[in-house]
Amino acid sequence: MDASGQTIRPARWDEPFDADVTPERVERILTLPPFDRMDPQRFPRHLPLAGILRNDTRLLTLKQDQIIVREGDYGNSAFLVLEGTARVVLESLPREVLGRSEGAKKGWFQSIARALGTRRLREQRPHHTIRQREADEDELTLLHDVPRVLEGKRTNDLQPGELFGEIAALGRSPRTATVIAAQNGTQMLEIRWQGLRDLMSYAPEMKAHIEQRFREHGLRSLLRALDIIRRLPQEAVDEIAAATEFERHGRMDWYGSYQQLLDKTTPSERLRTEPMILQQGDYLNGLIIVRGGFVRVSRKYHLGEQTTAYLGKGQCYGLKEIYQNAQKPGELVTSEHSLRAVGYVDVLVIPTVLVERLILPRLTAAEIRKLEPQGSISKTARPVKLSEDAREKLGPGIVEFFMDKRTINGGATMLIDLDRCTRCDDCVRGCASAHDGNPRFIRQGDQLEGIQITQACMHCHDPICMIPCPTGAIHREESGEVVINDRTCIGCSSCANNCPYNNIQMVEIRDERGMPQFPVKLDAKQRIVFDSQGSMTSLSADGAVQRATKCDLCHDLLGGPACVRACPHDALIRLDMQETDKLAAWLNR
Repeated sequence: MDASGQTIRPARWDEPFDADVTPERVERILTLPPFDRMDPQRFPRHLPLAGILRNDTRLLTLKQDQIIVREGDYGNSAFLVLEGTARVVLESLPREVLGRSEGAKKGWFQSIARALGTRRLREQRPHHTIRQREADEDELTLLHDVPRVLEGKRTNDLQPGELFGEIAALGRSPRTATVIAAQNGTQMLEIRWQGLRDLMSYAPEMKAHIEQRFREHGLRSLLRALDIIRRLPQEAVDEIAAATEFERHGRMDWYGSYQQLLDKTTPSERLRTEPMILQQGDYLNGLIIVRGGFVRVSRKYHLGEQTTAYLGKGQCYGLKEIYQNAQKPGELVTSEHSLRAVGYVDVLVIPTVLVERLILPRLTAAEIRKLEPQGSISKTARPVKLSEDAREKLGPGIVEFFMDKRTINGGATMLIDLDRCTRCDDCVRGCASAHDGNPRFIRQGDQLEGIQITQACMHCHDPICMIPCPTGAIHREESGEVVINDRTCIGCSSCANNCPYNNIQMVEIRDERGMPQFPVKLDAKQRIVFDSQGSMTSLSADGAVQRATKCDLCHDLLGGPACVRACPHDALIRLDMQETDKLAAWLNR
């Protein structure tokens, strides 16, 4: 605690990513590319270049054929080859070859036994240590019988100085390829994504390098995913990829400013704080494609604005206007809508001249009909598809409500129909039974005319709670759920403080007698707590050890979320908020 008696939480650099990255090793790393080309003077005093390398990186020495990253895993780090060679497998490999099981879901009998055997002690957990965790989790995973497994597979070797995994790390998205060490003694520098973000912010060389790698290795696959580009010949796609412009809008750490805005401003004022990507009435210089994040589509309505749609990853805007301008060059059409970044957004812009020359001539008749003046706002924009009955039930502010609360980020948002809910709390009891007597959500939240957005983790498409976690304890499972590894959580509260929806709670952990667990000693600053084995953790206000807790979507149970299965009135649903058709169907049952 500080002099005022306030508990000081552990910060991001209180525990380095790797204690073996000593100042001497940092000096060596600074002599290697790309760090040798970076200007330390560009970095702020609180985020020095040497400090980022000291605290946000770790050194890995690998055996031949050891798996570094696996296709499909969600990434939190990028990797720089220091010595040796890494081999990228450009084609998919079977699950069993990559050391994956079919999942560790409990069977029905195990689930029933767990529910019947529920402990009555709140948050009874062992006090694990960081060192125990490393011994458990850092076991080598080797790719066996490599010549046979890789026979006929396309591969590519990465040499010293080459970076990989940065696209998945920055986008918190699945790895697109498996990478293995090609020889014994291969050395890697692993850079956790927070450090990579800071390097990009203050080192133009790193930003340019990452954007060039995306242009070479990731951009074409994103473009090919669009219907209007999928049919183009390869040379046309290459020309588009070479000319595509990258834009970023908003801040990666938007959650803090958003929480302040919630307390101080009205919805219309918050709308004006969202970074403008395109203003209604502006001329479109190109086709806008969302690379990451969410974009609000709105238009002027009376004295304010009305949200009409939102765009997510891989969707685009502006094809209608470009088509109409190409048909009648003398009657230029401007944008009918404004586009704003909801938090932080990466967008790509394909120049209008290329859209007119390469894309428009290959549109089908059906696609062209949708671009005529009577058509919808865009070929691939996603209008919020709610029926008139649904709009009548919730009122005209339904879209603004979900957008204003940032609920569109949710991959498994818990919605409760309060007209059906009898407040029996069976959902809470079902959750508690599935989690050893400890419910993982609070049955309360924002409401609009009979619908409640309940305080349960939404397993966001862009889980920004993962941004500040210093140990990577909060992460995304292969199957997509955002979960917390209790063994690596140090209780720093970063994820809880930075969740815009207040869906992560800090709890005191207790021993088998139900007593709060306390540390052995504090450091000189009374900031970091050590147990008898030297592990770092955090304190609650009364000095007990804390951990973060939240809904894990019952990812290890058959049958899905216990809260949904426990509701006797069909009043509760877990819904991907991008699936607006399902939302409309649920509202109009």
